[in-house]
Amino acid sequence: MKEFVEQASQRLNIDLTDDQSAVYAASVLDATESSPVAKSDEPPAPREYERGDDEYNAILYEVEDRSEAGDLDGLSAVVKDNMAVTGVPMTCGSAAVNFVPPYDASVVKRLQSAGVELVGTANMDEFALTTTGETCAHGRCLNPSVSDHVPGGSSSGSAAAVTAGIADVGLGSDTGGSIRIPASYCGIVGLKPTHRTVPRFGFGDLAPSLDHVGPLTRSVEDAFRVYDVLSGPDRRDLSSWTTRPAINTRNAVDDSVDELTVGVVNEAMAASDSDIRSRVKEAISAIESVGVSAREISLPGFLDMAAVVVTVANCEFAKLIANRGVVGGSGTGYADSWREAVASMDMTELGDGAVESLITYEALFEATDGAAYVDAQTARVQFAQVVDRALSNVDALVLPTTRTTAPPFGEITTVEDVMSTIGNTSPFNATGNPALSIPCGHSDGHPVGLQIVADRFDEQILAALGGTVERTVVD
Repeated sequence: MKEFVEQASQRLNIDLTDDQSAVYAASVLDATESSPVAKSDEPPAPREYERGDDEYNAILYEVEDRSEAGDLDGLSAVVKDNMAVTGVPMTCGSAAVNFVPPYDASVVKRLQSAGVELVGTANMDEFALTTTGETCAHGRCLNPSVSDHVPGGSSSGSAAAVTAGIADVGLGSDTGGSIRIPASYCGIVGLKPTHRTVPRFGFGDLAPSLDHVGPLTRSVEDAFRVYDVLSGPDRRDLSSWTTRPAINTRNAVDDSVDELTVGVVNEAMAASDSDIRSRVKEAISAIESVGVSAREISLPGFLDMAAVVVTVANCEFAKLIANRGVVGGSGTGYADSWREAVASMDMTELGDGAVESLITYEALFEATDGAAYVDAQTARVQFAQVVDRALSNVDALVLPTTRTTAPPFGEITTVEDVMSTIGNTSPFNATGNPALSIPCGHSDGHPVGLQIVADRFDEQILAALGGTVERTVVD
């Protein structure tokens, strides 16, 4: 143990005497031998599975279902390939990962306990790092709504499966927009709940301070039916312990929106294509016709948030890999089997994008002694205060989900391109506010998404406004 003590002292820049090294080495040995061994529940039996073969390459593995009777009887679901399903390979979209989980993710258990039929696991961009569905190690995913155009990502397969009718629900994760972007590009509903309200045990983290788990569906009601089942504290996810208990949001879909006021985000409107702005304005006019008031609002710092989120996400991802699968204090996905899988990844199998992310942001973190990461987190705090002030004067914010419709394959190639795709979504990963993307028409046959943002823990407002948009907007 003495060599590890000496290595630690060098990393921490602390000089030790030989006597101190010997004492601390003995302490490490004692701690190792006395460390408690976690006792796990008896793991469920592995499921049968086979490689998916749908025309959109949405399904990675078809799986044997084990659902119970519950409130969501009649719904079917796929879960993103970064959510554990017992006995089914979980790759996070990467050829570098070799992991067969001995447990179900919390969200998988909750879905099946509520009666949802589990159809399979869904294809995704490698490690959820990009936004198009083109970087999946298992082949790119296609958009059922617009041929030759990306489905969006990173929850590509989940969105495609729902759009194509393969499943009623697709569980996705959203670090900078990865639920809402594919929802917008494919023309379906995508809900990013308040940060930490949906437990993340059994989920392969990209960036714990930004990651959200939520549903993609074909209707607003189904999105909130699923959210009600998924949300609430879970003892397997320490980060969820202080969140609010699950609440009934599905009934709010039919609530009156008379006398509600929405703020139209100027920065997002100006940054979006003119036809996108037109569809969003038409949707706003439609909800104004049933009693909603709308006024323009400015969010200083909005346009900086994409770069901030990219820095935070990539630094946290780089540290997760460099620390062999452990991010201290996050508490979201602790399981030694997953830590071992990350620690033993075959780095030669990483895609080019993952390599660039890991090297660039590990180097950035070290070159700045962590200042780049701290500065980005500070910018998040400042912007969250801006959003809080805005939401003290209006009931919700509205803006285009994405600045463009789904781009053609091969068009998004640089970090700057990716930041543009997350320009309207990532600010609300930075703040943790709940956000809903809902279809609001088409531009040249391509779906357009309207994004609604509410105060933290106020999913009812999203449900009410989303239901109203669904009933009033005519394409």
